[in-house]
Amino acid sequence: MRGNPIDEKAVFNLARKIECEEDRHEYLRQVCGTDPVLMDRVKALLRGHAKKNGLLESPVIGLAATMEVSITSEKIGTSIGPYKLLEQIGEGGMGSVYMAEQKQPVRRKVALKVIKLGMDTRQVVARFEAERQALAMMNHPNIAKVLDAGTTDSGRPYFVMELVKGATITEYCDRQKLDTRQRLSLFITVCQAIQHAHQKGIIHRDIKPSNVLVEVHDVKPVPKVIDFGVAKAIGQQLTDKTLQTGFHQMVGTPLYMSPEQAGQSSMDVDTRSDVYSLGVLLYEILTGQTPFESETLRQLSFVEMQRMICEVDPPRPSARVSTLVAEILSTVSECRQADHKKLSQQLRGELDWIVMKSLEKDRSRRYESAIHFAADVQRYLDDQPVHAFPPNTSYKLKKLMRRNKGPIVATMLVFASMVFGIVGLGWGLWLADKGRRQAESREQESKAATIAENKAKIDALESMQAAEASTRKAQFAEQSARESEEDTKAFSNFLVNDILSTARPEGERGGLGIDVTVRQAIEEAAKRIGDTFQGQPKAEAIALHDIGVTYRLIGELEKAEPFLREALNLRKKSLAIAMKIRSTAKIV
Repeated sequence: MRGNPIDEKAVFNLARKIECEEDRHEYLRQVCGTDPVLMDRVKALLRGHAKKNGLLESPVIGLAATMEVSITSEKIGTSIGPYKLLEQIGEGGMGSVYMAEQKQPVRRKVALKVIKLGMDTRQVVARFEAERQALAMMNHPNIAKVLDAGTTDSGRPYFVMELVKGATITEYCDRQKLDTRQRLSLFITVCQAIQHAHQKGIIHRDIKPSNVLVEVHDVKPVPKVIDFGVAKAIGQQLTDKTLQTGFHQMVGTPLYMSPEQAGQSSMDVDTRSDVYSLGVLLYEILTGQTPFESETLRQLSFVEMQRMICEVDPPRPSARVSTLVAEILSTVSECRQADHKKLSQQLRGELDWIVMKSLEKDRSRRYESAIHFAADVQRYLDDQPVHAFPPNTSYKLKKLMRRNKGPIVATMLVFASMVFGIVGLGWGLWLADKGRRQAESREQESKAATIAENKAKIDALESMQAAEASTRKAQFAEQSARESEEDTKAFSNFLVNDILSTARPEGERGGLGIDVTVRQAIEEAAKRIGDTFQGQPKAEAIALHDIGVTYRLIGELEKAEPFLREALNLRKKSLAIAMKIRSTAKIV
């Protein structure tokens, strides 16, 4: 951003809208932390704006003090009460934190937080005292203990906490390369600490990695929640001084801020706001990224940043991991001892549901409390069914309509006009189709009538042909019967006149005497066959066959063969003629 006047102006425009001095300083620290030149230029713009408009008053002095006054405030080596300042270990929007050595009544190292010079306005002092009172009320092994409190010689309040020597929770997890289950176990402890604060009536309102430090005691990691500087008391007064969040004022860190904190008024913030921030913290612990990219928020105006926090749903953790650039993804996977595919699979499903439930815009859909959040994470670790589940389609549709009411109404109007147009067009097409179908129906009826008429003609013709065929069959049967009768009669005459007549006395027609032999009778009859059976092949065949058989029976085989062969030929011819006549009758 260095040397870019557009970015510098954008940072200035957003910073001047943040009324809370501590939050403004935190915002500048996040945006300009690696660019001191940009920090100086923006602060100069803010001082000039304050002089011109007279709106910022003491908060502007506080911003100037960050670079100018802090050098002349507490010096290393000096003492505040019984505490000797050893080194500065942190700096917030309203106070500086030092590592100090307590000399009496016990000798130990502590963390001492004191309000900066130029920051001791009535509102900041009230907020500082609220933090001191909030910490004093809590007694939990995972919340930094308040050991002492007082004022400096110049009248600025300070308080003393146990010194937490540790890294931020995200740094510790990455440095130790904790896997997903180990990270979840550590996170449960943080939830339990926040639950203790809620039971004491305190909302942290600024949960983020830098406010959750991890110490190692006997090789065991111990998370410590620190910095209740923007804490809000629930149902009780923490200080007799005014402590009120102003209208249009954002309290907290935007990247970890709940939608109700980012709204126009954060007076209605409750413990579920911390549940949201815990969800952001878990999101970052699991993926190495925050739900919204810091670069994106930095480039937005104050109003746009509020809208994004309040309305835009972040991607699921598994989806966020799968879209990381290769270099970042490689680092994230290495720190979690899992390749990117396995990590995405671990997050997909129940962990996605748990995180996204805690990040619901509608706080009534979040976990009821930090301990409920922790219990669902524990259920996941114990392989038990979790209470979180993905939102149904109707809920997603409702949210979509709520976010895009104007465009959706316009779309619905366009859609309605399209529907009416389509209905009208459809009605016209239906009428046209109806007329076409009626015409086709009439045409089909006409074709059906023609087909029926033709079928009737064909049926009549077939009936006539069948009757004619029946007549021909009857005639053929009659003719066959007549021929059979004639054949029988001819054979009978042949038997009597040509065979048996040979036994007549000599002198009568054909008679050979009563002593005639069978051979003689047959030979005589054979001579007459041709004349006797003219035009009667069936009868002739029977006679030839019988003569052939008789010759065979009396041992005259050579004489039998010609008669039998001729009989066979005649039968074949007769059969062929009969088949031809029958087929002709069938065709007809």
